Amino acid sequence: MNYLRLIFFFCLISLSQLSQAQFQVSEEEVNTQKVFIDATKEKLLGNYENAATLFKEVLKRDKTNHAAAYELARIYDFLDVKDKALQSIKMAIALSPDNQWYQMFLGGLYEDAGKQKDAAKLYTELLKEYPRDAFYYEKLAYVHVKAQNPEKAIKVLDDMEKNFGVHEDISTRKHRIYLGMGNKKKAANELENLIRYAPSNIDYYHMLAGFHEQMGDIEEAKAVYQRILEVDPADVKSSIALAGSTKGNSNDISYLNELKPLFEKDDVNIDLKIKELYPYIDQVANGAASPELTITTIELAELLEATHPREAKSYAALGDLLYYSGDKPGALRKYQKAININKSIFPVWEQVMYIHLEQQNFEELLTVSEDALDRFPNQAMGYYFNGLALGRNAKHRDAVNSLHQALLMSRKNPALQIDIHNHLATEYFQLEQFDKAYQSFDKALKINPNDPMVLNRYSYFLAAKGDDLEKAKSMSALSNELAPNQPRFQDTYGWILYRMKEYKAAKEWINKAISNGGDQLPEVLEHYGDVLFQLKDTEEAISYWQKALEKGSTAPNLEKKITDRKLYE
Repeated sequence: MNYLRLIFFFCLISLSQLSQAQFQVSEEEVNTQKVFIDATKEKLLGNYENAATLFKEVLKRDKTNHAAAYELARIYDFLDVKDKALQSIKMAIALSPDNQWYQMFLGGLYEDAGKQKDAAKLYTELLKEYPRDAFYYEKLAYVHVKAQNPEKAIKVLDDMEKNFGVHEDISTRKHRIYLGMGNKKKAANELENLIRYAPSNIDYYHMLAGFHEQMGDIEEAKAVYQRILEVDPADVKSSIALAGSTKGNSNDISYLNELKPLFEKDDVNIDLKIKELYPYIDQVANGAASPELTITTIELAELLEATHPREAKSYAALGDLLYYSGDKPGALRKYQKAININKSIFPVWEQVMYIHLEQQNFEELLTVSEDALDRFPNQAMGYYFNGLALGRNAKHRDAVNSLHQALLMSRKNPALQIDIHNHLATEYFQLEQFDKAYQSFDKALKINPNDPMVLNRYSYFLAAKGDDLEKAKSMSALSNELAPNQPRFQDTYGWILYRMKEYKAAKEWINKAISNGGDQLPEVLEHYGDVLFQLKDTEEAISYWQKALEKGSTAPNLEKKITDRKLYE
C-alpha cells in the first residue's frame, strides 16, 4: 500500500495540469490521471513497453499533456529509439516551452545523436535566457569541442570566467582544450593562472608539475616540485618525485628501493604511495616486468599493507600483484580482506568472482555473486557472474534470467554482449529450448561474425543436436582458423568429424588437441577413446576412457563404457 501511495503522490506532482485550487475535475480527467498513474507504475517496475503504450493513451485523451510527452521521450531514449524520443520531447517543449528540464533533455538527445550544431544552438539560446547558469556555459563549451570547434569553446569559457571569476573547473577545461589543440604553452599558462589566483594551493602546483611530466618536460617538472617545497617543505609528493632521479633510466628496482623508507611511514598518504606503485603493478599485469622487478614491487606492496593495515586499498593492491604474478589463492585472500574492510568497492568483488570462475568454484561464485548483487544491483558483471554460477549449479531458468539482466545492462559493451549471448545459448540448450539457443548464437555472430568462441560452441551444439553437421563443420573449421592451436576448438572439430563418421580425420584432429594441452581435459580424452574404439583399437580406447575418468570426468556412461568395453551414446 505504501508503494502505491508513493506512486500516486509522484504522479500528482508530475501532472502539471492539476491546479492546487482546482478541486472538481471531470470524469474524463480523472480517468486520464488514472492512466498516467498506471503508466508511471509500469515505468517504475521496468515494464517500459507497457508504460509507453499507456503514456500514448494519456496523450490520446489529452493532447496538451506535456508531462506524458516528456515521460514518453525518456522511455524511448532508454529503449534506444532515438527518433521517437526526439519527436516526443519536441512535442513536450511545444506544449511547455519554458520548461528548462525539457530543453536540457533535448540537448542531451542532440548530443547522443551527434547533432552537436543543434545542441550548440539550443544551449546558446538557453544562455541568452539564463546568463547566470554555469551549466549552460559548460554544455555549450563541451558541444563546441565535440563539433571540433575548440576556439569557440575557449571563447565560451572566457565569457564564463568573466561572469564567475577564475575557477579551477574553468581553467582546467581550457587547459585540456589547449592541450587538444597542441598548444602546450597556453595549456601550461592556464595552470599558472590558477597558481597566481591561489598561490598557497599546492594542488595547482602539482597539476602543473604533472602536466610537464606528461609532456616529457622533466626539468620543468622538477622546477615546479622545487617551487612546491619552497611553499611547503613537508610535501611528501614532491619529495617522492625528486627522489625518483633513477626512475625511467632502466633502473626501476633502484627507484622502488628508494621509496621503501617513505612506504614505511604511516603518516604518508596511502594514495600517494599507490600512485607510485601503480605503474609497476601495471607492468606485472601486462607481463612486462622482470622476475626481480615483480618481487621488488610485491615487497613494496607488502610494506604498504603492513603500514596501512586498516586500508582496503593496501590489500587490493597486493591482491592485484599476486593475481597477475600467478598466485591466485594468495590474491583471493587479499581481496577478501579488502572486502571485509570496505564492501563498497565493486572492482574488488569483480576480481574475487573472476578467481572463483577461473578455479571452477561455482558454489562459491554463486554465493559471492548473490552478495555482490545485493550491494551492487546496477552492475552488469554481477548479473553475468551470477548467471554463470547458476548455470553451473544446474539452475538454468534462473541463469537465463540473470544473463538477460546482464544483457540489458551492457548495451555499450559489445564484447560482453557476445559472451552473454554465448552463455545464454548454453542455458537454452540445457532447457532444450533449441530455437532460442540458435537465436542467441545468431545474435552474438551479428555483433562479430568472426568470434571464434561463439563459432566453436555453436558448431558443437549443432553437432550435438545433429541438426546440420555440414554447417557445424564449416563453423568449427573457421573457429580453428581464427584461433589455431586451441585444444577445445580442435577437439570440437574432431568430434564433429566423428559424428560424420570420418574417424581417421577425427583421430588426427583430436590428437592435435591432446598435443596442445588437451591431455588435461577429460572430454578430449573421452572423445579420443571413442574415435579409437571406432577404429577397432579397443584396448587403447579403454585406456583413454580411463584417463578421462582419472581427470575428473563426470560424463554419463563413461564408467559403463570402460566396464562393458563398448560405446554408449
